[in-house]
Amino acid sequence: MTGDIDTGLLRALAAVARHGSINRAAAELGHSQPALSLQLRKLERHCGQTLLQRSTRGVTLTPAGQALLPYAERIVCLAEQMLPGAPAAAARSCRVGLIEDVVSRHLPRVLADFAAARPGLKLEARVAPGRELSAAYRRGELDLLIANPRLCGLEQAPAWAMECALPWLAAGGVCPDEDELPLVLFAAPCSWRDAMLQALQLAGRRHRVVFESSSLLAVQAALEAGLGVGALLPDVANDALRPLPPGCLPALPPVPLALYRHAGRDGDPELETLSRLFFRELSRLSA
Repeated sequence: MTGDIDTGLLRALAAVARHGSINRAAAELGHSQPALSLQLRKLERHCGQTLLQRSTRGVTLTPAGQALLPYAERIVCLAEQMLPGAPAAAARSCRVGLIEDVVSRHLPRVLADFAAARPGLKLEARVAPGRELSAAYRRGELDLLIANPRLCGLEQAPAWAMECALPWLAAGGVCPDEDELPLVLFAAPCSWRDAMLQALQLAGRRHRVVFESSSLLAVQAALEAGLGVGALLPDVANDALRPLPPGCLPALPPVPLALYRHAGRDGDPELETLSRLFFRELSRLSA
């Protein structure tokens, strides 16, 4: 890729990634479908790579598109910060509910960019289990909610949804050489726990639970200490905690995540900014 790039082309890519549809992205941006398609082709020519893959299920990003997306979202956000806007009202706030699994190394960048883009606004973050957050969202106590759409029980269509990889992890990336596989699990009820146990049962792999907790930090600490194997989102991997080699254990289904925006604040620029920032960061975890 050489030369300057039009921010509008990057905005088009980000919108298509969020909606999974050129028509819906065009509606959001106020463009016609042919005009947006032309922008996307122009971006692909500029990059010298295919960025989008079309199918009967919609539009998805190719690996090259996935690699470009975080930069596109960040550039668009920075460009918007340069524009003069109405003074922020100090009394206003954005209330977001997050399941603990997404409060990871990506959250600091979201918070920093949101503070830079919307100075003077108050951000309230509540971290709790998905069912508790869903109840708070229904009561109008949250403006944004990020949770598993299969478990939160909301009939409302999400602003965006994605699937995140769920790899097996262990200390040093080494699977214990034991007849009964030692497992580190989240305490029930937990869809990740159910997925791990079901996958091992179907594969006929003997196992035993050696540690369980409702805390992400506790589960991560147990894995790093070498107590056993478990499954977490890939962004928690570090020098001590690494993914197991492919084929070592049965593959796990991806984790669905979705962002819901309260209907009472449709069109709110602060919530739109925050929604895009979370999409930018969590898209790094896409399966």
